[in-house]
Amino acid sequence: MEKLTEIYGYCIIPKNTLLYRGHENNSFDDCMFFATKYWVAKGFFDKVQVWKTKIDIKIIFLVEYLNHMSWTISALPRLYNSVFPLDSNPDFNDLDIKHWDINRRNKLVRMLFDNYKISGWFTSLENKVELEVCLFDKQANSNQLLLIDICEKNKKYIKDSLQRIKVFTSISFYKQTSVELNRIAPILTDDKDHYKRYKKYVNSSINYYVEEGLTKVKAKHLIFNLRTKLKI
Repeated sequence: MEKLTEIYGYCIIPKNTLLYRGHENNSFDDCMFFATKYWVAKGFFDKVQVWKTKIDIKIIFLVEYLNHMSWTISALPRLYNSVFPLDSNPDFNDLDIKHWDINRRNKLVRMLFDNYKISGWFTSLENKVELEVCLFDKQANSNQLLLIDICEKNKKYIKDSLQRIKVFTSISFYKQTSVELNRIAPILTDDKDHYKRYKKYVNSSINYYVEEGLTKVKAKHLIFNLRTKLKI
């Protein structure tokens, strides 16, 4: 049987990678959600927990495709429907699985960890540009994570940890992304032309934020995303 990570792809979160959690409870849990950017986690809670990985962690890549706005469309509903066909629903979105029904989420997490040896997922935050990492199992998390800081105001955590994460996508991800980009932009002979146009937008945005008072390093991390990383 083909592994789920072969169907969807996978990521490696290297040892000593920082992950940001906007949450009141700082204890280990069976299902822990993190952002790769400090300011994204800040949007969920006044204080941000900064965690560091103690080992390399392999997780499943759950992004169907990227669109022309750099939004990352979640593959979580497709995964859920495939492993639970009797409970499947074509109208499920990622929030139906992650948050609106905790029992549904816990059932999936337990299935992935126990049956498929998958310790987490990497996907979108509500199908937008921002990304999230979810890590499974209380005992596993205590062995692979270390809480190093809790802060309200931050000036030192400016980097996007996505830069450290190694991403190995599926073939279908690139195919669907190409279809989506070609649907909006004219079909070109050189696939890289999509990224050339996008790179101009990225550079323009960096210059704008620098003019607004940010350092160039902070501006780059502010707008860094999966499309920038993969150069699509």
